[in-house]
Amino acid sequence: MGNPTHFSLEVPKRAHQLLRDLYEHLSDSDGTKLPLKATFLLSISMPIVILPIERILKYKRKPSEVHMNDAVLNPKLADAVDRAIDLEAKVNLTEFFTGPWQFASLEKGAGFPNLAADGLPEAVAAQLDSPSAIEDAKNLSANRFCKILRNALAHGGILYLDEHGRSSSSSPVRRFAFVSTNDPRNPTKLHFLRIGMADYRAFLQKWVEWLKTEAIDDILAKDVGLDAADAMDAIVPEEAVKAAAE
Repeated sequence: MGNPTHFSLEVPKRAHQLLRDLYEHLSDSDGTKLPLKATFLLSISMPIVILPIERILKYKRKPSEVHMNDAVLNPKLADAVDRAIDLEAKVNLTEFFTGPWQFASLEKGAGFPNLAADGLPEAVAAQLDSPSAIEDAKNLSANRFCKILRNALAHGGILYLDEHGRSSSSSPVRRFAFVSTNDPRNPTKLHFLRIGMADYRAFLQKWVEWLKTEAIDDILAKDVGLDAADAMDAIVPEEAVKAAAE
């Protein structure tokens, strides 16, 4: 296949295939070389996470905005995305959640720190180290969790962290922190989600599996180039088909 017919489903699938095929061939950071695994993992995750939110959820909730609306291409998938990324329900109840994520927040006070220059504040890192940070992440609404992740990926709110979850220019990258404000118009807090690289990769796999599972009934035939009857033959053993016909 060349041009995707369902951009926010097929491009994340293709990006995840690149992740599976290429990730282990890249070098780890040793503190002296560029952290190619971290950079690749982060880069490849952008279309995986952002596209379903931007081109399905956005238009499912605002159908009048139609210039990039994938929601109409697979209504079953659009409904599933809308239900899963719930405004109130806890994210740990969704099919795409896997952890351990850690959550913390920082009040604006007199002003936000410049994370680009100063890295992750130690006070925030200490919050993220506490056992409650994992429970706080689980208890985020699915909508808030996805907003933090989407906004961080879309706007560069990402920090590379070492194995201890701290900013370090000389240590290998082992974790990420995703940072977003609580309100784009009048921000009063910074939200932080922290996760290890291996756990983030596992989350991406779960996310793509969730999308494919929710969409499979409508896109299976298109994916394998068969009509609906032939597609069912492809997944149902021939013996079962014969038994059902008898």
